[in-house]
Amino acid sequence: MDMGHALATGTTQRIAAFSSGLDWHALPADVQGRARSHFVDTLGAIIGGISGTVAGMVVGLVGATENGGGLAIPGSRLHATGGDFAMLCGSAAHGIELDDGYRQGSVHPGVSVVPALLAASGSARISGPRFLGGLVAGYEIVCALAEAGHPALRQRGYHPTSATGPIGAAVAVAHALGFDAARTETAIGVGASACGGLFAFLSGGADVKRVHGGFGARGGLEAARLAAAGIAAPQGVIEGPSGWAQAFTGVEIDPALPPQREFRLLDCYIKPHACCRHIQPAFECALDLMRQNGLRPEEVEAVDVETYTISAHHAGVGWGSFADAQLSFPYLMALAIHRGAAGLAEFDDETRAQPWVGAVAEKLTVTAASDLDRRYPEERPARVSLRTTRGTFSGERSEASGSRDFPLSQDELHAKFMGLAAPVLGDRRAQELFDAGISIDGGEDASAILAMACQSSAAAC
Repeated sequence: MDMGHALATGTTQRIAAFSSGLDWHALPADVQGRARSHFVDTLGAIIGGISGTVAGMVVGLVGATENGGGLAIPGSRLHATGGDFAMLCGSAAHGIELDDGYRQGSVHPGVSVVPALLAASGSARISGPRFLGGLVAGYEIVCALAEAGHPALRQRGYHPTSATGPIGAAVAVAHALGFDAARTETAIGVGASACGGLFAFLSGGADVKRVHGGFGARGGLEAARLAAAGIAAPQGVIEGPSGWAQAFTGVEIDPALPPQREFRLLDCYIKPHACCRHIQPAFECALDLMRQNGLRPEEVEAVDVETYTISAHHAGVGWGSFADAQLSFPYLMALAIHRGAAGLAEFDDETRAQPWVGAVAEKLTVTAASDLDRRYPEERPARVSLRTTRGTFSGERSEASGSRDFPLSQDELHAKFMGLAAPVLGDRRAQELFDAGISIDGGEDASAILAMACQSSAAAC
């Protein structure tokens, strides 16, 4: 950032005013509907991910116990205190690659915002409208900052989820707790110092990516609590000298916020597959080619993929671990050809060890195409050609399912939630939880959802 030029002023103040002035009841019906959907989707990801490998390691560190004392952790018999709860739930939600996202900023808002709100609701009475109003505010700010900083944020090596998550989560909790604009700005000032997270995990060690959601949730929750306790923090921290924009993007940013534009929540996606979103358009394209042409795996001789540069970076990721495989282009293309699915079950040790995975990897070429780079992030394009013993079959996708252009239906959202929650809670409890989550804005105490979501009986929670 050239500090010799005048910086955009008032960005942080506008964010604070937006959050403190947001009224759930005045929001458009489509925004309210998306807020409900993204809440239950993230809740399902927490429940599905809480027993994962990475979440299990976090459990051992944060001191979660079955002896009560703290908040009931969804999908488990464990309890943890506020910051630990947020860390664990954020890591669980981000740990199975089924969390929501925003393409224009290459960011995952739910894994920071929803766990922080759940943690806040466990220690203060927050109504359903305040809770979901906080979700809308938090999503807007995570997405606005990530979009305004894109692609500089990613090119400088940062993971947008953990680089924006603490600020968005702080805004969400500030709204839910009824902060005025001045105190909200203080929460943003604290949250900005909690931001970070590097994208180096593409070279291996992808487990650390999973805890980035936890970092965002905990950082934002604690930022709001510190602001409430009276700690001082820089004002104008987004746009000011040595502030967030300078540190993380190197460019001046001044994103428009509603009502000057529509809510970014409307452009957030819900994942149908348990893998990196950047790979999903190519995965679905290959899947379509296999199904539409009745191709058998043994007929495929070569797989050629053209995509945008950020997506193509995943071509060199291996599949030695569960976490790495979910980020691996070779592994996902092998699944498209041999399994026709990319659910959690497809990333187990036995499947990753199958010889056909390596065989497809040897046949795969992934190329970054300049024309597709120009279309990203407005689209997430991929072209796939399968050269087979019966000829070459080609196709293209501009985006994957679950996006605004290719939305999941309510039935598909319900099926995804039940697939994650029912094996843990049982069919009846999972259905009751879905119904309660999708109508949470009708309740006076959002924390009631925690008792319904825990693995023990509601009384024990």
